[in-house]
Amino acid sequence: MQIMKLSRVVKKLWWFLNASNTIKNLPDSVIYADASGYIIQANKSASVCFGIENTKTPLRVKDIIVDGMNSVNESLRKKQPVSAIGIVKDKEFYIELNAVRKWNGYYIVIRDVSKLTNELTTERKIARFNGEKNAMLSMIQEDIKSPINSISGFSKGLLDGIGGELTEKQQKYIKIINANASDLYTYMDKLLEFSYAESSIYASEYSNFDIISFTKEILKDYTNIFEEKKLLFNFEYSSIQNRTIYTDKRAYEGIIRNILETSYAMTEEGYITLSLGYPADEDYINFGLSESKQYIQINVKDTSPGIDKKEMQYLCDPYSQIGKGKINFVRSLRLGCASILTKRALGFIDINSEILQGVMYNIVLPVTKDRNE
Repeated sequence: MQIMKLSRVVKKLWWFLNASNTIKNLPDSVIYADASGYIIQANKSASVCFGIENTKTPLRVKDIIVDGMNSVNESLRKKQPVSAIGIVKDKEFYIELNAVRKWNGYYIVIRDVSKLTNELTTERKIARFNGEKNAMLSMIQEDIKSPINSISGFSKGLLDGIGGELTEKQQKYIKIINANASDLYTYMDKLLEFSYAESSIYASEYSNFDIISFTKEILKDYTNIFEEKKLLFNFEYSSIQNRTIYTDKRAYEGIIRNILETSYAMTEEGYITLSLGYPADEDYINFGLSESKQYIQINVKDTSPGIDKKEMQYLCDPYSQIGKGKINFVRSLRLGCASILTKRALGFIDINSEILQGVMYNIVLPVTKDRNE
């Protein structure tokens, strides 16, 4: 019996010595405090972080953690880490505290999360600033677009002879003015559309509508420009069984327009195909779709030169395309807007491409009313 007790003591001692060595070298701060909250032991990280070795007077948990013992008891009660505030020389910082009861005291593991917290706070501030900035741009968009419209309209009028016959030199300059005004209008229109889609003032408007009829209405605006470029265009929807869907109609229109405009701008010859259908089994897996919901799938396929793999990562992020040329920036505005609007409609978007293989745009949207709405 005595031998068994001695064996247990040896095992506990062996564990304690090895555990102490491990704790001593952990990157997180570990302290042991007695029942009264006085710090008895601290590992290297805790000694450096809180300056425990440099103090002549005994320290208590409350000396290094705001409302320290309450945080310890909260962690014990919840049996999980809790947030708290550390103190070093009157300087406060965010920590994560995890406590366990041992013998007549507590082991307290402390992790400094101030850097992470500051990063998250900065990220939230940036996101809020971007939202406010985009909302402001959306509210003054007519003030921005109106002067550009005037330049484009009056220059076109001069070219049509409203102000009298122009000299060859005058025609040349006014054509340049008119072309630049048209380009600037397109550029600003896409920038403002992206800003609105990303802004805090965008409000989704769900309604029932006939997806085939509505898509045909949208496509009317592109018939002539496809013909001018001699591009073949196909609209396929034979597999659609239920034409009426319930989704954000404005978001759906924005998605279709922006992807068609991108596809048209990139495709010089060949065809563009827009097809409506339903997700296949692999799409349910790839997109993580719910089997209890109904979805519609929108595919746009073109014969453009395709997109290099290096460009695919930031294809829908206009901020990363600044300084990479107007063509790339406008493309990212269009695709960025389509991506945001897809998310607004609670859908998923995937873009696949290879050089000389064209581009496939794949969008999946839920199309039935949620039970909670």
